[in-house]
Amino acid sequence: MRHYCFLLILSFCLLALPALPGLPNPVVGPALGAAPQAEKKDKADKAAKAEDAGKDKAADAAPDQKAEDAKAEEKPLLPEHDPWEMVWAGQQDRLNQIKQIASKLSDGFADEAAHLTEKAQPFEEEARRLLVLTNTFKNWPNPMEAVSRRITVTVNQVNQVLEPILLARSEAQGLLEQVNYMADSLPEDLHDGRLSQEMRSYIQDIGQARLRLTAVLAQYNSALAPSLALIKRLEQTRKDISAQLPALWKDYYLQSPVPYFSPEAWANFGQQMIYSYQGMMLRLPVEMPVTVNQWSAAALRFIICLLFTGAISLLFYRRWINQNSNPVSRHIFRVSLPWLCLGLSLLGSSLSATGEFYRLFLALGNLSIILGQVFLAWDLRLLKYPDVEQQPAPFRRLMPLTLCAYALLYLPLTKPLVLMIWMSLVVASLFWRRRWAKGNYGSLQLESSVLDGDSIVLWLCLLLAISGLHIYSMALYLLFVSCSLALELSLGGMALISNINEHLPKEGARAALARLLVALAAPVVLVVAVVGVLLWVGTLPGGMYLLSEYVLKGVNVGATQFNIIQILLIISVFYLTRTAVAMGSRFLAKLPKQGLQIDSTLIPPMQTAFSYAVWAIFGLFVLRALGMELSNLAMVAGGLSVGIGFGMQTIVNNFLSGLILIFSRTLQAGDVVEVGGTTGRVRKISVRATMVETFDNALIYVPNSEFVASRLINWTRNSRTVRREITVGVAYGSDTALVMKLLLAIANGHENVLKYPTPTVTFNDFGASTLDFVLRFWVKDYDVGVSTSSDMRLEIEKQFRQHRIEVAFPQLDVHIKDMPPRFRAPQAPARVRAARPARRPRRRPATAAPAGENAAGTSVQTEKETKEKGVPQTA
Repeated sequence: MRHYCFLLILSFCLLALPALPGLPNPVVGPALGAAPQAEKKDKADKAAKAEDAGKDKAADAAPDQKAEDAKAEEKPLLPEHDPWEMVWAGQQDRLNQIKQIASKLSDGFADEAAHLTEKAQPFEEEARRLLVLTNTFKNWPNPMEAVSRRITVTVNQVNQVLEPILLARSEAQGLLEQVNYMADSLPEDLHDGRLSQEMRSYIQDIGQARLRLTAVLAQYNSALAPSLALIKRLEQTRKDISAQLPALWKDYYLQSPVPYFSPEAWANFGQQMIYSYQGMMLRLPVEMPVTVNQWSAAALRFIICLLFTGAISLLFYRRWINQNSNPVSRHIFRVSLPWLCLGLSLLGSSLSATGEFYRLFLALGNLSIILGQVFLAWDLRLLKYPDVEQQPAPFRRLMPLTLCAYALLYLPLTKPLVLMIWMSLVVASLFWRRRWAKGNYGSLQLESSVLDGDSIVLWLCLLLAISGLHIYSMALYLLFVSCSLALELSLGGMALISNINEHLPKEGARAALARLLVALAAPVVLVVAVVGVLLWVGTLPGGMYLLSEYVLKGVNVGATQFNIIQILLIISVFYLTRTAVAMGSRFLAKLPKQGLQIDSTLIPPMQTAFSYAVWAIFGLFVLRALGMELSNLAMVAGGLSVGIGFGMQTIVNNFLSGLILIFSRTLQAGDVVEVGGTTGRVRKISVRATMVETFDNALIYVPNSEFVASRLINWTRNSRTVRREITVGVAYGSDTALVMKLLLAIANGHENVLKYPTPTVTFNDFGASTLDFVLRFWVKDYDVGVSTSSDMRLEIEKQFRQHRIEVAFPQLDVHIKDMPPRFRAPQAPARVRAARPARRPRRRPATAAPAGENAAGTSVQTEKETKEKGVPQTA
């Protein structure tokens, strides 16, 4: 702002300068001298008139004064310091300077070209030899990798030799661009014949500078062309080798069985060992530094990394470890972390000046980290299970054969020799395995299972080695050990997270931050486990190429590409999303307790909306992480609409109905509803269905669409109060006023009955046998409605009995005019056998009275009453 104000003030002063008296106009130049000349003529005329008048002038001095004024009029006035003249002079000086630099570059080109030829000749020969070796070892990954590294070194050396000439050419190119800009700035009317000598000289200088710089560039390009073409060819060769190495290493690890029983495999053993030695020497620049400068740089990086990691470990040790600390914790800082620090320092020193890695330092660093993981995983397991006896890490017994496998894979020995050495090591390990003492690991079943399964894996490795597949055998054993270690490390990490979670605060901002960190710890443990396995792969010869080609690039599924980084990222974001949903829901649930005036019934819809929003964002992130353009969601939605129309209609209907119920607040958790003949209390509203708990303690999952499509009765939506009614029938002749008075008194005397609205009693109807009264009253809560009605019925029966009010019941009299024929007595037979005794008459059972005969009041004539009336009985 201050610079802006200063520029405004300066501009104002420059504009005001011409208006000041006695100062020349700074804008006037040689081509604009007419205006000041006219101004001077006016002044001369005034002076002449004054002289004619004879005011304070001598007559003899007038001619001399007029001559001087005339000379002044003929010469235009110029400012003493013209800015435009200064700019123009600077432009000409810059052009002259460019011409001088172009002359120097042209004069010194011969010496530079001679030195270039002398210095570049050895490197050109080296480059040609590397191209020959590329064609010779095109099917062997180990020498091809060494050739690629040597090509990189050669290209860097050639670039260092060419650097002075490249800088000179860049300078000439920049000057030529400036001259071209000056030429383009010239006006178009340069050939009208009215140019001054100065302008002609300026244009001529521009043309000469352009020609000289163009010639210099042509000379430099001609001298650099062979070297640049060779560098380009070497770069292309290196790219081709990098593209071929993953496939070559893949073929190396998937090679066919070695015919070690064949005499031809051992025929040229001595010559093959010589070739192995030569290959080892060829790979020496790839495996480790070879010059003093390279060793110094690697040692410096190693010391810096070791000091940095050691200082951090020491800082944590002093902060967390004291005299009362657990011995396991001490072992972590004294054994496990030093191995990890050593491995990280070796990895830091493995980076070369060209940006590539020294394979030996890289392998040693990875192996040191693997040993640190072995001790660290066991220490973390002991922290979770302190009852287990402290003893050395069980997986350390697997390390000797593991290190031997890596050594055999690294050394460029002949295949039959490597196979025999590996077979001998496996057999020795099987015998050594039988001498292992059985460890007591208590409840730690993983370690026991892995050590027991080691014998089975060794037998499988031996079978593969006998079959001639020694590479498969070594890869199988390394895979077994790496997966076992990764699993143990994951369990130990989760145990550490569990211990930390138990000591975290339960409330407050620190608790929320701690829970977020714990949620991040789970994907971190997963990433560490996966990286631990990848570390074993990267330690193999050519492992970095295999990782970059087959793991990091991933696989293609249609137009979508998956790799391990995307999967780990999605899993990590999933844990973060789940934690965010839990923390957000917990925060919303605590809002009413924080003093905010918010309806508690709004909390569940807000929680649901927040959860849906966060998970929707996670879904979009997953789609974007998988490479799907969000603009393509329209096509996906079109396909989903077809699926919804055919098979997902019910699911989507319930989902949308759930959203309607949640946000319209038609019903909420705790409401008593009645839908489809089911009455109960709403417990939870989910996306698909609503959980309703009946009064019989049964949970019914009602689809959300039923609440929207059918009639819904919500007994507690407006309030918890509910109206109840009791119907009472008294006998004819009862005191109706007393009945109504007693009913009102009973209702007003119950504690659960509201005083407002007041209870009411109505004389409802003249029944067939009763006078019907209806008592209506409001109960303060739906839950006590049934019990309140029961209490009031008991009180009504008690009061009516005390006041001799009869609760009438219907009565029915049955009169029989004629008996049916089947109930009449039959005619006696004419002849009755004398020998046959008379049959005992069978009594017809009396008609059973219906249930509740006292209440129904029905009278039935029994068999005795029929006899008394003279009705004959049925035989």
